[in-house]
Amino acid sequence: MKIMEEVLKKIKPSEEEERKLREIVNELEEKIKKWLPSDAELMLVGSVAKGTYLKNSLDVDFFILFPRDYEKKEMEEIVVEIGKKILDKHRIQYAEHPYIRGFYKHYQVDIVPCYKIKRIEEMKSAVDRTPFHTQFVKNSMNEKMKDETRLLKQFLKGIGCYGAEAKIEGFSGYLAELLIIKYGGFVEVVKNAAKWKGKIFLKLNGGRKKFPERFVFIDPVDANRNVAAAVADEKLNIFIQACRDFLKKPSIKFFFPDAPPKLSIKEIEKKLENFVGICFKKPSVIDDILYPQLKKAAKSLENLFIQYDFEPLRKVWHTNKEAFVLIELRSKKIEKEKVHMGPPLKAKKHVEKFKMKWGERIFEKDGRIWAKIEREYTNAEHLLKDKLNELSLGKNIDEVKKEIKICGKETACHIEFWSEFFCPLPPWKR
Repeated sequence: MKIMEEVLKKIKPSEEEERKLREIVNELEEKIKKWLPSDAELMLVGSVAKGTYLKNSLDVDFFILFPRDYEKKEMEEIVVEIGKKILDKHRIQYAEHPYIRGFYKHYQVDIVPCYKIKRIEEMKSAVDRTPFHTQFVKNSMNEKMKDETRLLKQFLKGIGCYGAEAKIEGFSGYLAELLIIKYGGFVEVVKNAAKWKGKIFLKLNGGRKKFPERFVFIDPVDANRNVAAAVADEKLNIFIQACRDFLKKPSIKFFFPDAPPKLSIKEIEKKLENFVGICFKKPSVIDDILYPQLKKAAKSLENLFIQYDFEPLRKVWHTNKEAFVLIELRSKKIEKEKVHMGPPLKAKKHVEKFKMKWGERIFEKDGRIWAKIEREYTNAEHLLKDKLNELSLGKNIDEVKKEIKICGKETACHIEFWSEFFCPLPPWKR
């Protein structure tokens, strides 16, 4: 298919680019090994090691494998010291183990500590699996499959579903690789995914453990892990629909979509008429820590509005230098009075209790007793302002509660984000 050839030209590194990358990897290996303890082992992992990386989107990932008798802190200190000696613009990143990220001749490089284990059962932390993942993919793929993986990764990128991080909740690179290994090629993945319905259960070898997620792909190196656990239902649905649409009408737009029409600030403000929420300076934590908290904060706001009779329609959160969490309501303002349903008139004991509670506000209709009640809040912004301090928003957001502002239209300056959010068409149909 010509489309695939065209896409591959854009995403597959040239021989010259691969040669340069190999040189960089060799240089880094030499430099890291100079500072490596004699009982530790260096391993190139990730998409560069597997040969499945995309031309304009590559990180060089090195793991240092330590014997199991090392303390975590000792491993971390060694890795950070090595990184500081070799990498420019380095900074410590925090995941299950702290690791170091920086740049070497314009390439982004991660150096990560893990334990050297022979069997997955000896695993002490999640990163200990990564060398097994790298080895499994290298042993399972031929050159053609590497290109097929690149096509699938770019397809996922184009439709907004690539990345297992909390900000995206989509498909990891490893999951894309496993899909190619399972089905054999990009088109075969698309054809199969187009038929997916309900709960999806995939595996390459053994593993029958039940997982709560709708989409399950048993990790071939660890049967107790679901590789697709991070994929949100929304992203899974987008992927399935994109596969169906691609089969009907293939287009390069699935891989490289046009940007959404750019909205003006006035247009955005109009669309934000019934959005209410909070905005604050972004806490200095990584997205994988912050985004679950933004999700939690959105749920807390939604529950508050429901409790006081407002009708939430959808939730949205975003971070840049500023972070915000907004809820779209059917209306920001509601009637002062509401009608509360009581028991049927024939349930006399309950009717008497209802009358005692609500007094003169009661009336009878359709064989029941009812009461007219005044709402405590009729304005969503006033409600949020009064109750904000009582809400649990997430550790790092709670720490900046004093700086939080109630907002809605004030976020209209995030033009790129809102233009994407309000675009009624999926990326491939623009």
